[in-house]
Amino acid sequence: MSDQEDIAYNVLQLLGVALLQRTGAMQYVVCGKVPQFYEVLFPSTAEGPCAAPWKFSPMLEFFMEDVERFFELKKTGILTSGVWQENGKTETDTAMIAAATTFGAKQVLTVRLLRAEFKERQDVREQSLQHRQLSQNLKYYQKEATLDALTKVFNKETFSALLLDEIKRSHALEYPLSLLILDIDDFKKVNDTYGHLAGDKVLSSLAECVKKTLRSGDIVARFGGEEFVVLLPHSNAKQAHNIGEKIRRNITLIRADVHHPITVSMGCATYIPGEVSENFLARADTGLYEAKASGKNRVCTR
Repeated sequence: MSDQEDIAYNVLQLLGVALLQRTGAMQYVVCGKVPQFYEVLFPSTAEGPCAAPWKFSPMLEFFMEDVERFFELKKTGILTSGVWQENGKTETDTAMIAAATTFGAKQVLTVRLLRAEFKERQDVREQSLQHRQLSQNLKYYQKEATLDALTKVFNKETFSALLLDEIKRSHALEYPLSLLILDIDDFKKVNDTYGHLAGDKVLSSLAECVKKTLRSGDIVARFGGEEFVVLLPHSNAKQAHNIGEKIRRNITLIRADVHHPITVSMGCATYIPGEVSENFLARADTGLYEAKASGKNRVCTR
């Protein structure tokens, strides 16, 4: 270990951060000295400090599914968990947050104890983590019959609930949240020319195309007819516009047994802290109408 790394690890310990370096799939080693809270919550073994803390924490185990995908895909940037609490393991409830990031060739997981200055926000953050788990757990929503029967993406009612959840979480954890509304151009011509069964196939193919284009954690729903909505956590206006363009391009490749070009017009908006969900949707919808009016097959941001 270099002197610079040794200093960095010691600083992280002082800040209440445990650092684990990934060596393989679900394989980690603890770097430097571990903070006291880590020893209490994740007991050491005969081999040394606990290198698999998720075995002691269901919430961290849940987050590790996203972490492994993040590292396997060699993504850059940082992936953060919601805040969770290790209730009952100490004299007081313990608020935690984890993050995955890449430094050069090193893939690193950090686990942090949130100190007293975060206490007033623990309740809303814990609630937000619970909402995040629900929004990402497709099996739960399938059991609750919240999928659109034709396209197998979320229906409008479910999306409306998820939108409110993600707005709360975006506010609590202070990350950007963006929204896309897309509508198939001239879809009536498809139905009139090829019939409604062909139209249904186009809708199903489009939904599948959008799902494959999106990242883990993004949310897509059928909003009605040939209109779909996409919710993009951790995406600012530029990132959302780029994702919208990628979706638009991929949709042009859909054939679905019809000799008719499939294109979409799309509106994009980024959440403004404090605005109501209806206004957030309305701004994206305005962008959609602008895209239609200016020639179709394009993304307009509001």
